[in-house]
Formats: sequence, C-alpha cells, structure tokens
Amino acid sequence: TAAMESVMEWCREHKLRAIGGVWVTGMGASMAYNMTQKHLGPMTKLVHSRVYAQALTLGCLVVSAGAEYYDSKHNARTEEVDPYMYKAPMKAKGTH
Repeated sequence: TAAMESVMEWCREHKLRAIGGVWVTGMGASMAYNMTQKHLGPMTKLVHSRVYAQALTLGCLVVSAGAEYYDSKHNARTEEVDPYMYKAPMKAKGTH
C-alpha cells in the first residue's frame, strides 16, 4: 500500500532516527512490562529493560543492514549524492 511504502521510504532516509525510535519505544515498553513483575527489584527491572531494548535495537540494525544489502544488489534505489562528501578541487588546465 502507499502508506507502507511511505513509511519504508522514511525509514530509508532516516535510519538513525528510526533505530533510535525503536530503542526508545523498546525501552518504554519493556519498562512498562517489568513494572508488572513484583518479584524483581528496581535495578533488576532497569537492567532487564535495557537488555530487552538493546536486543530489539540489534535486530533492527540487522534488518536495516539486510535492506541496504538487498537495495545495493537489486538496484532498488538510485545512487544518492552525499552533500557532505569531500571533493578535491580541480586544477585548471594550462596551470602548473
């Protein structure tokens, strides 16, 4: 659908924001879940939440790398020009 394609395109253009959002969402969701676990202490809840969010983020990074690999092999996207890439100045012809 068009909505799914627009979300995928946004994620391609804003990879780090998307992965950061996944981490924040994972941390919040796992904290909410761990608050229901009465037998765990507060520091244990925090550590478990961080580990769950980290695992989710690593999964997201693997999926992102897979998508990049697929795009590069199947030419799904055109080559993007990086505006921050250094370009050496060209010497004028006839000068030394």
